Amino acid sequence: MTAASMATGLTLSSFSLVKAPWNALLSLFAVLIALFYFRKNERRGLRIGFVVCSVLYYFLFIFILSAYLYVRGLV
Repeated sequence: MTAASMATGLTLSSFSLVKAPWNALLSLFAVLIALFYFRKNERRGLRIGFVVCSVLYYFLFIFILSAYLYVRGLV
């Protein structure tokens, strides 16, 4: 669960920082990861945990990437 939610959080955070058409590809990749995970794990608790961890990883990665871009002067 950790690897899938981390990958989803990373792709969603990258989605919010890059421009089109790359953000469309990243969102499609995040959806594919979620579909693969949901097909593999059918328990409701694991699915809820996946979504919660993905959102937490999204906020963590968006903070780290924004801080990195700010320090490098790209923002």
